[in-house]
Amino acid sequence: MMKPFTFLLALAWLSSVHGYFYVPNFMASLPFKGGMSYAQVNSSIVMFGGENATTSFTNNLYQLTQTETSFTWNTLPQQNPPEGSVYGQSVVSSTGTSLLQLGGITQSAVAYLSLNTTVPMPLQLHMYSFATGAWSSPNITGAPVNRNRFSATIDSSNKIYIYGGALIQGTVLSDLWVLDANAGTYTQLQPTDVGHYGHTTSILSDGRLVVLGGVSPTLVNGQAVLKLAPMNMAYVYDPKAATWTKQQLNPYGANYPTTRSGHTASVTSDGKIILFGGDNGGTPRSKLYLNNVATLDTNTWTWSFPEPAGIPPSRRTNCIGAILDGKHLTVAFGEALNSYYNDINVMSIDDSAWLQSFGAVQKSSKSGISTGVIVGVTIAAVALVAIILFLLWRFKSYVIWLAKRIHADIWKPRSGEPVWAETTRIIFQVFFLFLFVMFLVFVIKQAVDSPNVTQRIEVASAEVETPDVRFCFDGYPTYPIASDTRNPGVVCQTNTGYSCSSYIQPLNMSVFEPTFADKLGAVSCYLFRSDPSFKMSATSGDNNGSHLIFSFFGDNTITSGRVHVSIFPKSMDPNVKVYGINDEVPVLISDQDVLNWQNAERNDLQATNVYTIEPFSYSAMSYDIIDHRYMQPVGWNYVGFLPIYNHTSEVDSNFRQEAPNPNYVALGHSDIGLIAVIPNTWASLTDREVKMYTLVNALGFVGGIFGLLVAAQTWMFGFRPRSPWGVVHRWSVGDMRRSLLRGLQSKFKTTDAGIPLIHPVHKRFSVNNLQDLGGESEEQRIERVEERMQTLEMLFKAYYVDDEVFRSLDNANHASKDGYLNNPRSGPGGPGARGVPTAISQDNHHAMFPETEKVDGPGGGYNKPGFSHMFNNRQSVVSLSSDSNSQRHLNPRPDNVPLNDM
Repeated sequence: MMKPFTFLLALAWLSSVHGYFYVPNFMASLPFKGGMSYAQVNSSIVMFGGENATTSFTNNLYQLTQTETSFTWNTLPQQNPPEGSVYGQSVVSSTGTSLLQLGGITQSAVAYLSLNTTVPMPLQLHMYSFATGAWSSPNITGAPVNRNRFSATIDSSNKIYIYGGALIQGTVLSDLWVLDANAGTYTQLQPTDVGHYGHTTSILSDGRLVVLGGVSPTLVNGQAVLKLAPMNMAYVYDPKAATWTKQQLNPYGANYPTTRSGHTASVTSDGKIILFGGDNGGTPRSKLYLNNVATLDTNTWTWSFPEPAGIPPSRRTNCIGAILDGKHLTVAFGEALNSYYNDINVMSIDDSAWLQSFGAVQKSSKSGISTGVIVGVTIAAVALVAIILFLLWRFKSYVIWLAKRIHADIWKPRSGEPVWAETTRIIFQVFFLFLFVMFLVFVIKQAVDSPNVTQRIEVASAEVETPDVRFCFDGYPTYPIASDTRNPGVVCQTNTGYSCSSYIQPLNMSVFEPTFADKLGAVSCYLFRSDPSFKMSATSGDNNGSHLIFSFFGDNTITSGRVHVSIFPKSMDPNVKVYGINDEVPVLISDQDVLNWQNAERNDLQATNVYTIEPFSYSAMSYDIIDHRYMQPVGWNYVGFLPIYNHTSEVDSNFRQEAPNPNYVALGHSDIGLIAVIPNTWASLTDREVKMYTLVNALGFVGGIFGLLVAAQTWMFGFRPRSPWGVVHRWSVGDMRRSLLRGLQSKFKTTDAGIPLIHPVHKRFSVNNLQDLGGESEEQRIERVEERMQTLEMLFKAYYVDDEVFRSLDNANHASKDGYLNNPRSGPGGPGARGVPTAISQDNHHAMFPETEKVDGPGGGYNKPGFSHMFNNRQSVVSLSSDSNSQRHLNPRPDNVPLNDM
């Protein structure tokens, strides 16, 4: 069987690792303990004894040493070690050669009470030699009574002051003793007027002792009641005057520290006492734990409350605390009900921050990308862009040449094709259309008949919600006195020591009582239902912890009882409606579902998220709260766009229980069992129903198939554009149609020469106008042809093709006449290669993609065959003709018409 609480120890390690002062491999070697006695030796803390989850009294001896950069951990050798103890005190001699272990609860001390002797057990005293590693037990007469939760403070002359504490049977002590370690004698000094236990006693540089906190008896209606000592006053003992004084303490503003016991107190070099942690001194059912820091300046007797940055330790009591290097407060180990800690936490006193290393002060626990990284990435990106732009500018001619080569390899237009090729293309097009229609029908049918599938969506989150948990005690009776410790009850805390018992409420069994088939006896139920702001966090810090620990209380003489645990999502908890719980969390469960749940409860038929716990056992349960989105049965959900959902919260849980521990009570447990409830996944979970196929999916498939078929058609037979105009242009009417026509008329306005491909070249070539042949000059006829050709080129450029092919052909003609294409030195090296004639190199942009096509006039430099003759100066042509009637049909053009403006 797995050792009891082993899983809780593992959970504590997982949840607290982010809050540790990071020391490699320490988590695997440091014990989980609380209630150890400890003492400081230079930059080390020596610890003895303590308790853990499996043993009430241990006798291990450890040493934690602070170095310049980290810590070291050692288990010190022991010869003839004393029996294990808890809640004792340790001091180190002024010479640093030996350790004295005083008092505490031991197995022999517990057994001594059973002897019914009237002679109290003397204070236990053991001495450890650091040189030999051997223990001895000095026999000093006149020792005070043995005690626990007291204070022991040593001064520079080896005098140990022992104050207060409590007997095992609960009596609170107020006596003060001094043990002279040099003389080996005890002396009783003046006691205080009220006893203390769970307090701290700090020694100042002038030798005065300052007692803070703890629990003290207080008279209430003539009866002594144990209460926390107030923090507006301290008991101060002056060894020189041998007197006690009550020192009034000044608040910070109007506030005093939280009252506490089981805390630590560490004195700084400038006379300040730093308190950490502690508890409220209550019973296990009502105990609360602290992790805050309070500082008392003994120079002014004024409190202050540092709020350290970084990740604070978990709430705890009975831990260890010391200032080892004068600059840092070290806090380690400790306990909180059924949680034990093995972490080391370090606070920088000057910077007021909890550290994870000595390298830097952590001002915030939030992580993120530093400003330096952002600036560095930005500068690198700008530099990279600048380099790319420079390379493009430096080698632009080669880039252009490479682009032209790739374009030439891909784009190969056809000059014509035979009839069989066109026939084959049409046959394949019909076949592809048939395949497309068949696939379209298939996909639509798939969308209509599509089943629903559930997708699990996980979004990482540092916080998760807590479920509602119901605990039903079966077979544990309720006793008439409310304060009877045998009454059933549940206590909640997180693994960081935060008490969540305020969220537990008893359920009225007269309203509804579940029935369990085993019928072990009385049934009483309790419901844990937290506030929505109470969440579990994946890291230890300003949060409520990473898991819940529920401890069960009841009559521990009953071994046949059971605790039935049920878990619900908050918005679907039927207990809220059944028992009339009113809070701010809406409950969405329907009345019919509530009735069905009650019927199953009466017949003990619940099987989902319901578990049974035996007494004296340790259990663990993990959970996931899931937002389940069910698709509503509406036609819109077949579309696949913005589906309509019903949202329902669900919980998925897993449970594990160890066998009952026969030594559970003997180990000192006042409870009858416990269960740890931990999130299974640190994420926001959504189960979303979706259609496997929807019409939107179908459109995607249809588009993909359509693209493949068109690609196959184009690959086999080439690309054939239907029209430069789309459906909007062709089917436009009214003003839309007129605006399109006005745009064409203004952009491509011609004379009565007509529009190419629509009208003949001239009316004189029409069979109806043979009498007009020869009515115009040759220059006028050529002008009309050029005008029509220019209009045709402009139309092609505007609607069908880029004019690159025309400019390339024109440039090729010019290059051929200039000898550029015949120059063997030009080679395939692309533009700018060596051997290009000087004239061509100077006008290299013209040989590639000139920005402006120059118009050749009479005497121009490009009166050569090619396209350039089509762009002759219109004024020049007009000047050649004396026919004034023909001139009105001409459309003069300016000189140097840019081709890309046509």
